Amino acid sequence: MRGAGGVDNSSGFSGGYHEYFGPNVDEDGVVYLMLANEMLHNLYPNCITIAEDVSGMPALCVALSLGGIGFDYRLAMAIPDMYIKWLKEKEDADWDMGALCHTLVNRRSGEKTIAYAESHDQAYVEAWSLRE
Repeated sequence: MRGAGGVDNSSGFSGGYHEYFGPNVDEDGVVYLMLANEMLHNLYPNCITIAEDVSGMPALCVALSLGGIGFDYRLAMAIPDMYIKWLKEKEDADWDMGALCHTLVNRRSGEKTIAYAESHDQAYVEAWSLRE
């Protein structure tokens, strides 16, 4: 099974750099994403590309000219997952503010990220919403 950045995560994924850049990376998949971003930005200079990635793939939102994959933003997918989990499993008083702050700021320096409270996965697939 291929995950973010074309990484083969059928045997588990630790998030170590060797897994992003090692022999199990689907290089064709990564090159496709690079070419797609380059093409879109050349054809439509004002377009914005957004990566939906939970792995934290390094260089995902770095310009192709700098050796990256070329997305403009990455979705901060851990935030809505944490909110839904805590709302389902914890009382408000039991929320760990340290863990909440860590999840909100756990980003690579200089990488543009879109943070959000609820995702389409929870609202549509799981049929669960924050409004409930």
